[in-house]
Amino acid sequence: MILAPFNAIRPRPHQLKSWIQRQIGDPCNKIREPIDFISLIQPKSNNSAQIRKRLDSLLNLGVLVQDPNPSLYLLQIQTSDNKWTGFIGCVQTELLNTSEIKPHEDVEKNRVKIFKEYLKNTQFNAEPVLLCHPHNKGLEEICHQFTNSKAFAEFKRKETNYKLWRIDHPILIDRINSYFKSIDSLYIADGHHRSFSSLAYAKEDKTKDQFLAMLIPDDQLQIDGFCRMFNNLNVIRIDHFLAELSNNFEVERLLFYKPPTNAFEFSMYIGGSWFRLTSKRDHSLAPTLKRIPTNIIYEDIAKPLLNIQNLQKDKRISYIHYEQPEQQIKKAVDMGEFAFGLQHYPIPFSDIVATVEDSDLLPPKSSYIKPKPLHGMLIFDFLSQ
Repeated sequence: MILAPFNAIRPRPHQLKSWIQRQIGDPCNKIREPIDFISLIQPKSNNSAQIRKRLDSLLNLGVLVQDPNPSLYLLQIQTSDNKWTGFIGCVQTELLNTSEIKPHEDVEKNRVKIFKEYLKNTQFNAEPVLLCHPHNKGLEEICHQFTNSKAFAEFKRKETNYKLWRIDHPILIDRINSYFKSIDSLYIADGHHRSFSSLAYAKEDKTKDQFLAMLIPDDQLQIDGFCRMFNNLNVIRIDHFLAELSNNFEVERLLFYKPPTNAFEFSMYIGGSWFRLTSKRDHSLAPTLKRIPTNIIYEDIAKPLLNIQNLQKDKRISYIHYEQPEQQIKKAVDMGEFAFGLQHYPIPFSDIVATVEDSDLLPPKSSYIKPKPLHGMLIFDFLSQ
């Protein structure tokens, strides 16, 4: 595969921090007349047709600039616990059809349609899909050379340090791609709907056949889980629900919270108490999907006990990534937002790959994967390529 350079639209390096100061999903910060990425897209307005006009206006005013030469970019994200480094460029949508880019979760058709219309109206990508690849020594050496040189731009946001390098020399770009050509396939780590909405748009307009991506080695991924939070018990009493669970699980009431220690253990909070659920399934089950914890929740709890058939659309189940699951699950249930909550063990990347190789897909929101590249740092403009 090839990682194609592009002429990024971006703020000037010294204005980068203020441009991305607010991100989608952040608590609402009252900023007087901000000029930043959120002001560009105005997510609450639901009028994506106006976004392109605002982008063109900001370019004309010089608030944003466009790199004159097609470039690749190297982004380093560092917290107190982790460091991620990956290349940003564009990949062909066709690679999704040829399985050179492999998904591990299914997508919801209506969301793909909505995202496709957004692309059609705005004509740009502003958030790279996160793709991962096997460790490659050649790419590692190039990363080392750049990360030991002065960054093109750097800033700190919410205790996370960001460094960005621009790579515009054709020889360097060709060298990077010589290593990517040796990689047989990539996996979508984060951004399934963004990927497939780009593919859907490319089917309508064959000139729009690329999407923005950040490529990192799979050994850098940090994989957490989405907690499963359930609105009700399907008119089952708590004691009856616990009794029904014992058909498929060893159910143990705990004196205090304990996180799951393997794929067959689950931490559940219900009725003011924590429980450990240990699946009775054979631990050597094949195919891999049968021992994926989110699939166990679906097949042994959600579907048979709560009659949840469609994990994408059923409103009785919510997928939430909690940084502090003990406190946050308990608080949400105690306040009556949910009837109970489940925490599962993080799914290792090797099991994700094995599931895909078995020609299966994981249930939705099976993994919360970091890093999370910032929205709007680099914008891929369809109209200028």
